Amino acid sequence: MMSTPITNCGGIDVAKRNFVIGISSLHKTKTKTETNNPKGFNHAIEYLKKHQVQLVVLESTGGLEIPLAKALHGAGIDVIIANPRQTHQFAQSQSLTKTDAKDAKMLAFYAQMMAQRADLPTLLYQPPSEAEEVLEALLNRRNQLVDMRTAEKNRLEQVHISQVKSVEQMIAHLTQLIDDLEKQIDDHNQTHFGDKAQLIQKIKGVGTLTSATLLSMLPELGKVSHKKIASLVGVAPHPKQSGTIKFKSRCFGGRAVVRKTLYMATVVAVRFEPRIKAFYQHLLGKGKPYKVAINACMHKLLTILNAMMRDNIALA
Repeated sequence: MMSTPITNCGGIDVAKRNFVIGISSLHKTKTKTETNNPKGFNHAIEYLKKHQVQLVVLESTGGLEIPLAKALHGAGIDVIIANPRQTHQFAQSQSLTKTDAKDAKMLAFYAQMMAQRADLPTLLYQPPSEAEEVLEALLNRRNQLVDMRTAEKNRLEQVHISQVKSVEQMIAHLTQLIDDLEKQIDDHNQTHFGDKAQLIQKIKGVGTLTSATLLSMLPELGKVSHKKIASLVGVAPHPKQSGTIKFKSRCFGGRAVVRKTLYMATVVAVRFEPRIKAFYQHLLGKGKPYKVAINACMHKLLTILNAMMRDNIALA
């Protein structure tokens, strides 16, 4: 992590086959294109180091950016994986033209702006551990199979009678695969995250799948502030005001898979976890709609889990 003021910043627009590198200090239109593979990563690292780039911004693009981010981090170059919503708003303030080269230069200027932030160290990309990657892969595959099983169950109501047995066999097969994966998830969770998993599972509603999701897909849990963790998950209401007009605060963005899992845990917690249940009943008593009350309980549950992980102490 850098200890001196940043002079040069880079931005990389990543696509499936190629990526385009822009550097803030170079000529306005000068960019460099590389192939999105390990050889291209090495060329990019050499190019960035040649121009003494200390910070690079990539946009989150559904995982395409991760291999490059890991390579840059491993080479000692600080990386931010930015929310496309935020970079898009920044881009609109710069130019209405959109090309890969323009996007790369825009990300470089965005990096220059981010470098001035006091909380920069908390924004930098940290690669997950091998254990976190494996656990996330197991969870992702389970979620895929659950979606496939749901589709087959829906199809069962519409399929011709001659094909009912085939669909039922597929449902049974998918159920067996899901059961096997859940056992693997539990074993991996206990082997690599045993103490942490047992700690947060002390909350009623937080089971194996919830703890595995939080530990693999929300590694910041216990390491950042309550406001930051709520924003990462997407359960923090963002106020919106213009002059004397105040709009309704809304929650948006965040990690959808984590938020969905947290929601399911909260639905159980409002029934069986005393502190969450009391808070939920208090909100309903004040006339809050169900969705508002549940979201507030999700926020509270996440805050409690964050504090537990930070202090390594179970809920009193």
